Amino acid sequence: MTTLKTRELAEALGVSRQAVNLRARTQSWSTTGQRVRGGGSIYNLESLPLTKDEIRRVNGWLRCREAEKLVAATLPTSQREEVLQESTAGQAQLVSKRAQEKMRFKADLLALYNRALATAGWGNKVTARLEFEQAYNSGLGWPHLYEQLGPVSWKTLEAWAMKVRKHGNDCFFLADKRGAHLRGKCGLSEEQTEIFLRCVLRPNSPRISEAYRVARAVMEQKGVQEIQSEATYRRWLQRWKEHNYHLWVFARKGAKAWNDQCAMYLERNMDLLNVGDVIVADGHNLNFEIINPWTGKAQNHMTLILFYDMASNMPLGWEIMPTENTAAISSALRRAVLRLAKYPRVIYLDNGKAFKSRFFRGSKSFDEAGYAGLYERMGCQTIYAWPYHGQSKTVERFFGTFAELERLIPGYTGTSIEDKPPRMMRGEKLHRKIHEQQFGNRCLSLEEAHTLIAYWFDEYARRPQRGHLEGKTPMEVFASGKGPGVDRAELIWLMMSLEEKTIHRNGVTFRGENYYHPALYGRRHKVTIRYDLQDTSSLWILDQQGELLCEATKVEKLHPAAAQLGNEADKEKLRQHIALKRDQEKQAAASARSLLNNEILPAHRRQMAELGILQDQPELPTPAPKFDLEQQARELAALEVIREEPEIDDYTPELVDESIDLERLSGADLYEALIEREARGLLTSAQQTKMTYYEASPEFAMLKEHFEEYRLKAALMVSQSTGKQQEQER
Repeated sequence: MTTLKTRELAEALGVSRQAVNLRARTQSWSTTGQRVRGGGSIYNLESLPLTKDEIRRVNGWLRCREAEKLVAATLPTSQREEVLQESTAGQAQLVSKRAQEKMRFKADLLALYNRALATAGWGNKVTARLEFEQAYNSGLGWPHLYEQLGPVSWKTLEAWAMKVRKHGNDCFFLADKRGAHLRGKCGLSEEQTEIFLRCVLRPNSPRISEAYRVARAVMEQKGVQEIQSEATYRRWLQRWKEHNYHLWVFARKGAKAWNDQCAMYLERNMDLLNVGDVIVADGHNLNFEIINPWTGKAQNHMTLILFYDMASNMPLGWEIMPTENTAAISSALRRAVLRLAKYPRVIYLDNGKAFKSRFFRGSKSFDEAGYAGLYERMGCQTIYAWPYHGQSKTVERFFGTFAELERLIPGYTGTSIEDKPPRMMRGEKLHRKIHEQQFGNRCLSLEEAHTLIAYWFDEYARRPQRGHLEGKTPMEVFASGKGPGVDRAELIWLMMSLEEKTIHRNGVTFRGENYYHPALYGRRHKVTIRYDLQDTSSLWILDQQGELLCEATKVEKLHPAAAQLGNEADKEKLRQHIALKRDQEKQAAASARSLLNNEILPAHRRQMAELGILQDQPELPTPAPKFDLEQQARELAALEVIREEPEIDDYTPELVDESIDLERLSGADLYEALIEREARGLLTSAQQTKMTYYEASPEFAMLKEHFEEYRLKAALMVSQSTGKQQEQER
């Protein structure tokens, strides 16, 4: 029969003696009747109405008496370790060596604390607790323990004492056993971890449970013994990821995710930049619908090309196009330069094909001819972003803020699949119905989209920003560094694209259209054309030395049956084309006769003279041009018929009448009109100056024979008109 005193029973249950006495009276505990020195009673343990948990506590306390533990705590270090090893009964292997050492330090501190309380007089325990706490935490009383355990309050010491009493005065329970099973003791072999990693580090990003099932099947096939549970593999994988996160991301998500999540990034010092030093360009797919003006249909994800100043965070020039192309980039860059009012020093570009096209970068053939790309012509250096490094372009962060405007537009379609509005989801009939009632099929036009974007850009530029702007607004920083302005004409000329073409009989072909100017007549060589991507109505033609030849315009296509089915405009176009063709024919004939008389016939006669064939033949005089007055009269009659009822096949260009406004004429047409006025004696000194200036041009040299014939013809027509007038007067 086991007996316990009141004090022993209170320690075993972890309560006070008063609590034991109160419970004994209320529950009528039976005692042995023996008297105890110092007061108290002795109880038979078997007769007490204790719960299972209380019986468990008492049995634990009995296995290790308080007296034995206090003695072990006061023994020298070598003896105390032996006692602790015996009391823990092999449980120390569940904790690390560091935890065991710390447990011993806690036991030492707890023994000192209990001794201090035991030596305190009646009613002085509260003061003793505070004095012990102050002495220990000062680091002067027990410096070695304080260095190992750090500051400890008396409440913590009371908790330690309660834990020791609760577990039968076993000091092992002071050890910290948290996370003991995670310290590399999961029991997985190297072969098991290799198989599991091969199954989990796959590009398809399998779930852990899926990888575990596959790995378990592989292990069973290879005969691996003692395959642990899925939770064990999860704990091991969590520890492995903490030290190999870069491998985890690269193997399962790829290089882009590795760059965004694991790779070190560079930090820029924006204080070293001025406004306009670096502008960033990129394209962004708009997340709302716009009516495509080329098709008339609503189109989602049109491309916004934007140039953005890195120093001031100011959006500069932009363009909206169905796709990212060279024309859109050129238009946005032109607007950016005009708004910046100076040429940028560096342009930070996307790595896309449109930004790296030949128009911007130039080509070998153009470099050899003395021409470079657009950026070089503007005096700008270029930087191309690394592929899959969107964070290097500051405009990418701006596009994230730009989504604020997109969400305000009724035709918003979502920045991603997860962010799509409910009306675009399956089964959301109510949302679709409400949207149709409010907005119908209304979509923004391209002009409306430009207007909204412009207003939002201005509002964004007035927001104070943190970072390198330090509370200033982009508008303030931009205004302080804006340039003095650029020459718009010079900018247009610099931004013209360059291409090599070959002149043919109809001029130059560009994008399926022919461009012609009289200065191209008779040429068959390569030239360089300059053209504006926003205005392709004309081309500037330069020869191989870079000299400007002319500005060629589109050749207008004629009505197939202009005389019969066309209107007056169609007939007039046909007359002009026929007149131009006949002028070229006369020019070619005159040039051929000149070549015949000046080069071919003299050379031929010399050859024949050398052969002795033309020794006795006199030299043939150069034939002079002959004019038949009757033929001229017939041509004049034909002209009168054409004025009344035009016949295309017999059309002859009439002389310019003096009532025609000469200011509207130029080139050959003006010179012909002045020839007629000269023949009539109406030429002024200013007009004579114009004729002299034109006679010094290359075009006059090519048409000289034609103008001589025209001068004779005009003189004959004036003389005939004068003769008729004199007959009428008679």
